[in-house]
Amino acid sequence: MIYGIALGSNLGDRTDNLRRALKLIHESVPGAVIRAACIYETLPVDCAPGTQAFLNTAIELEADIQPHDLHAKLKSIESQLGRPTLHERNSPRTIDLDILHAGPLTIEDETLTVPHPRLHQRRFVLQPMADLNSSLQLPNQAKTIAELLAALEDDPNTVKAFPTPLPHLAALRERKRIGPKVAVLTAYDYPTARLLDEAGVDLILVGDSLGMVVHGLPDTTGVTMDMMVMHTAAVCRGVKRAPVIADLPFASYRTPEEALTNAHRLMDCGVAAVKLEGGAAHLPEIKAIIAAGIPFVGHIGMLPQSVKEEGGYKKKGKTADQITTLLADAKALDQAGACAMVLESIVAEVAAQITASVNAITIGIGAGSATNGQVLVTPDLIGSFPWFRPPFAKARADLASETLRAVQEYLSEVRLQ
Repeated sequence: MIYGIALGSNLGDRTDNLRRALKLIHESVPGAVIRAACIYETLPVDCAPGTQAFLNTAIELEADIQPHDLHAKLKSIESQLGRPTLHERNSPRTIDLDILHAGPLTIEDETLTVPHPRLHQRRFVLQPMADLNSSLQLPNQAKTIAELLAALEDDPNTVKAFPTPLPHLAALRERKRIGPKVAVLTAYDYPTARLLDEAGVDLILVGDSLGMVVHGLPDTTGVTMDMMVMHTAAVCRGVKRAPVIADLPFASYRTPEEALTNAHRLMDCGVAAVKLEGGAAHLPEIKAIIAAGIPFVGHIGMLPQSVKEEGGYKKKGKTADQITTLLADAKALDQAGACAMVLESIVAEVAAQITASVNAITIGIGAGSATNGQVLVTPDLIGSFPWFRPPFAKARADLASETLRAVQEYLSEVRLQ
């Protein structure tokens, strides 16, 4: 069953209240897949004068639980977070948790009414719902969420959207809807990460490409978890603003348990999300990561970690079978709750088709310009690895030549002293 749940808070540390509520929902509904919208600050509606502004968001929860059981768990979480069981209507609260919808079900009894009877009138509810699934049509409504939202008059009660979302990088879905496209670069060390962050890059990826461009390995299959942890920690120390994503390297996610253990190792470094290569074949590992509340980024198309078994780096999406598999993998990742997915070395038209078919943001590398963003290996961008550069990478600097010039100048100066 897929549920929509609204979260609101206007007492105490409102952001922390939302985060704690999300954590408790994870713990109370084992195995649930949760996708979170942006956080919106809104002026109170139908509340007493002087009431503090609310922070509101919504989540989509997928779990095998009955609506009334879920309702009871949400009321218990409200109590744990300090909301009195008996309270005046529209009174200030540390947390407010409401079931907005329960898939196709319509329920109306003394305990529960779903879909929520007033959600179509509330921008502070519809806006985060649109972040999650703007095409959703509820069983008691003739219009989609996007259409309900568009039908509302301008509402001065919506003050702003917070730039920092809940820890699922849900803001990426908004970038997919309204732009601009997302610019992603790799970093493997403190100074590069700090420079990228200060330059304003949207996301920083600690890619296992470090095996080749830092360690001189022939491919990424020699990268270990210890290597990834070391480089990821260095990158996170250099970043104050941009979310950092880190790769799970080859042979680090062979089972759900192994995937989760290693994902936690990367999260402990300070990353915002983890990434692994593969689609439907790795759903058990992906779902274990997401169910633990760890934001996840997928990676389909050409998979560098599979280079040995595939006999080289090959463009994907050239045959009907490949297209079918790519679309199935993308939809599987999307349904599992991936907040983004990298499309590597995929025929441009196929990458465009994938981008249009999923809610998650797509980040292309050698996959054309129709994706929602692009990622490059930074040494390819700045020309610091001259021995190989992929054909799709445009070097915008020539650090290799500048390094050679500076070193040779230094050598000449020293030797002539």
